[in-house]
Amino acid sequence: MKWNGFVAYWTVRYCLRMATFLDGVLPENIDSIDVAVFDVDGTLSCDDASVSDRTIDALRKLADTGVEIVFASGRMAPALRKLFSRMDRSGYVIACNGAITVHTDHDTIIGLSPFSDEYFHEIVEFGRQENLQGVIFGTDFFYTETDGIARQLLKAPNEGLTPTLMENLEDLDKENRLKVMYYIDSEDTTGMVAHLRNKFPDTVKTLPEFYELTNHNTSKWTGLTPVLEDLGTTPERTLGIGDSENDMSWLPNVGISVAMGNAYPHVKEACDYEIGQNEDDAVATFLTLWAEHRRKQQNA
Repeated sequence: MKWNGFVAYWTVRYCLRMATFLDGVLPENIDSIDVAVFDVDGTLSCDDASVSDRTIDALRKLADTGVEIVFASGRMAPALRKLFSRMDRSGYVIACNGAITVHTDHDTIIGLSPFSDEYFHEIVEFGRQENLQGVIFGTDFFYTETDGIARQLLKAPNEGLTPTLMENLEDLDKENRLKVMYYIDSEDTTGMVAHLRNKFPDTVKTLPEFYELTNHNTSKWTGLTPVLEDLGTTPERTLGIGDSENDMSWLPNVGISVAMGNAYPHVKEACDYEIGQNEDDAVATFLTLWAEHRRKQQNA
């Protein structure tokens, strides 16, 4: 194949895989959806990790039309519960990248996937040997051995909560070993990211400076499964919106997948549709349109 033909082939193939941008319209099959799943950081939240009142109001309006709301995030469960408290509604939280799933109406854990002892020790020891700042997420709080920048940066995405300092992370109970986050400077040139990914292929990047690990075969998708079972519905009747590597496990599996305008390119390629930027409250705009559509149908 000549070079020009080669470029044209891959250009066409890439374009065919790109998500359709939704500009003031809804997906054609939106009426088949009864569950909406949202990533938080980079999706519902702005770059400063805050979720605007406008977005909270749009989520509330959609919930009031009968759509079940689910938050699926790397954040801790208590931080996600606070979003439902702001909505003054109940729903499901998939926290720690799927390691824990909770129904907020009765605060019941319906899914829990802690690390195996062997895998947890291996990950923690790797961080110590490489002098990485690590934070361990549990069911209700998080922990670290280092009072550094990682501890401070995780305060905003977790609704003001700060990791507790511990002398030995291996003293944690098993249910408090749900996720490990490692801080690596976004401008690092030592090859540490590649080293981490080579050692632990399941590593996902979720924030510019953070890389995360959960137990083997644990993801937002495994966290979503008990939610759909509890609701008695299916992935085909589910809509999802996300932006990052930890959303790749579940977005391609739902009936309508939507990528943020600020999403990683490979996330956009995996999704059906794309909306605007998180900094512009694009989710709020989309949900307001959707809620209005549902209300018109219900009042017809």
